[in-house]
Formats: sequence, structure tokens, C-alpha cells
Amino acid sequence: MMLLPRESILVCVAFAWGAGAEVLETNDDGFVSAHEVAIEAPPSRVFDALVDEIDRWWDPAHSYSGDAANFSLDEVCGLCEGVDADSGLVRHMRVDAWRPGKSLVLAGGLGPLQRLAVAGSMSFDLEATATGTRVTYRYTVNGRNVGAWAEPVDRVQLGQLLRLKRYVETGSAVAE
Repeated sequence: MMLLPRESILVCVAFAWGAGAEVLETNDDGFVSAHEVAIEAPPSRVFDALVDEIDRWWDPAHSYSGDAANFSLDEVCGLCEGVDADSGLVRHMRVDAWRPGKSLVLAGGLGPLQRLAVAGSMSFDLEATATGTRVTYRYTVNGRNVGAWAEPVDRVQLGQLLRLKRYVETGSAVAE
């Protein structure tokens, strides 16, 4: 069942070399954020960094604990963050599909969307290119009155993708 009508979908495709996040279209009941990022590394390396080294590129400003070292991403827990001994664990998203070197699909709502009971599906498709990997990212979010979140969520996610790109290519997620 399609939750967003075709004419009401936000499709925001921004390329990693210079374009910023831009919301092209949305509605009150959802949005779609999409980006393509070229990374100069093979798909297996990009996938490994995406899942096994998330603590090295995730922006700690977008966490509950303030420390990216508390993040993990695996087939069982999904995208999880250990907050502290008293607060326990936050599961940000669960894993719906895990294909090493090829694709990853997560389900749920990140950040402020988590408490809004949204239905969200985030996918990363990795395709080998002559110079490395094309990462095609898509985050579809459906829920009541979530359209206003489209632009800020899209901007944060583009920032995260660019941090992943920098980390894989240079060893540091921080822009110099």
C-alpha cells in the first residue's frame, strides 16, 4: 500500500560535490529524502565503514549521549546507541535488509521523528563505479503532520552522508 500519493512526494536528490539539501516537494503526511554520493572506495569498504565504523563518522551532535562512540549498527539490534549506565539503550532504527557490499535497509524514525510514531524506511544501495562506489540513499517517512520535518531531516542526513564520504576517503569525518 502506497502511503504517499505520487504527486505529493518530496524527492530531494543532492550530489556530494557542492549541492546543499533542498526540499523539492512534501505534504503533511510524509516526505522522501534522496541523495547520491560518490565515494572513492570499493563497495565492500563503504559498507564496512557504514556499519562497522559508524562511531568514526556519525556526527555526535545528532545523538542522545553526545558521543558517537556509543553507536553500533548490526543485524540484531539495528542502529543502537548506548546512552549511559542509568539510561540504557536507544534503538534508533531496526534492520530490514542486510546485504554486505550491496545494500542496507533500516526502518524507523530518527531523532525527533522517533516519538512521532512514524513509519520510516531508509535504504543505502551501493554500486561499483570506475572510481569507487555510488551510494544511493533514500529515506521515506510517513506519519501524521511530519511534512514540516522534511527539510531539517534531509539536511542532517546529507551531512551524515558527507561525513561518511570524508571518513572513507580521508580517515576523518570532519571537514578541514
